[in-house]
Amino acid sequence: MEAEKIRELSLACQTEVLALRKYFHCAPELSAREQSTMAAIAAQLQKSDIPFTVIPDGGILAHLDWADANAPDAPHVLLRADCDALPIQESETNGTFSRAYQSAVPGVSHMCGHDAHMAMLLGAAGVLKQLCQGDATLRGRVYLLFERGEEGGCNYYYILKYIQSKKIRIDSCVGLHVAPDLPTGSIWLEEGPGHAGNVNFEIALTGTGGHGSRPDLANNPLDCFVAIANDLNTFRMKCIPPQDILTVNIGSVHCGAKRNIVPQRLEFKGTCRFYNSKSGSRFKKKLRQIITANADLYGCQAEFEVFTGPSMAQLNHREAAALARSAFREVFPEITQIAEKEPEMSSESFGVLCSYYPGMMGLLGTGCPEKGTTQGLHNPQFDLDTDALPYGVAAYAAYAMKYLEENPQFSFQPFPGDIDEMMAYTDRPVPPRLDPEM
Repeated sequence: MEAEKIRELSLACQTEVLALRKYFHCAPELSAREQSTMAAIAAQLQKSDIPFTVIPDGGILAHLDWADANAPDAPHVLLRADCDALPIQESETNGTFSRAYQSAVPGVSHMCGHDAHMAMLLGAAGVLKQLCQGDATLRGRVYLLFERGEEGGCNYYYILKYIQSKKIRIDSCVGLHVAPDLPTGSIWLEEGPGHAGNVNFEIALTGTGGHGSRPDLANNPLDCFVAIANDLNTFRMKCIPPQDILTVNIGSVHCGAKRNIVPQRLEFKGTCRFYNSKSGSRFKKKLRQIITANADLYGCQAEFEVFTGPSMAQLNHREAAALARSAFREVFPEITQIAEKEPEMSSESFGVLCSYYPGMMGLLGTGCPEKGTTQGLHNPQFDLDTDALPYGVAAYAAYAMKYLEENPQFSFQPFPGDIDEMMAYTDRPVPPRLDPEM
């Protein structure tokens, strides 16, 4: 692998990557509505003379070919970045300093770093383009995936539908995510849990309203909810194996308006996170039983307005993680490798790709206290140290080149069904089509 060349090119493209990140940051678009973002990515790929396909409502899939790219034994590796922003009003400061630039769209911002992910992958695309033009010794293909709707949009459905219908072969996949809790100049590339799977629930309980002076003449859904919440507090220890990580949170409860009125309706929302999908399935089944039984006991009707999951946890493949560490150390041997880090309990749609192809997601340190870039993801004050971006460019490019060079045969058992069967297993709806018809 041309480690020194990757390092040189990754550092050389920093100005361009910063400009791309600034553009994406100032022009954010919500999940499944990233049409202008897709146009900007397409324009950059055209500028670099990289062929690509626009997958309606899914994203963009580009590719770069080395020798014998279509040969059955030629390695095919996919690099992925997500593209959507969040419905969050960005703060004027990152908690310490004023921002160099801000979102121009009120109430929408890239508070999860997807602007940087796109910029880094486009930077890596340029690096790889230069490398493939000057190398006649390697074989294979590198795919570049820009995924829409990562923040719960499930737009990966259209991506996988396209890949599977076209019988596109992918041998491994890799992604990156910025990490403000890790210092700039560090990267986490470890095997095992990367991000958690989830079960999401939004439940309405309807009882019989009345006056607070005669609660015996009413059925208060608040009493029913308290019983459900108490049962959930004991569920973890009674029903989930102690070696399995599983968290439960109720984040929203709405009920009643006056102290002397028995409310008729209560709505609550929450989520469960886990790494073992069997535990997620067990939780979901038990939660339905708890809600149904308590609703019957307290004389309420339960409506399961949202009841989805278990989604796929994102697990870093052991051999893919080892390859990523080896590749990155060759390019930046001075970078600190984070050996220990608490598992992320947030969820990532990249878990779907990692269920079909052996892959891993690295966490790129972007935290710098001196610059105020240590606030967490999905926080209005989130910001990132842009000095970290060349490391991300190099990480993408290095994994691809190392994979083409070694053509490893990873041991891996993929999800047994196609994407429609996966959607059924995870109880996720097919996302609506929002793109204009061509």
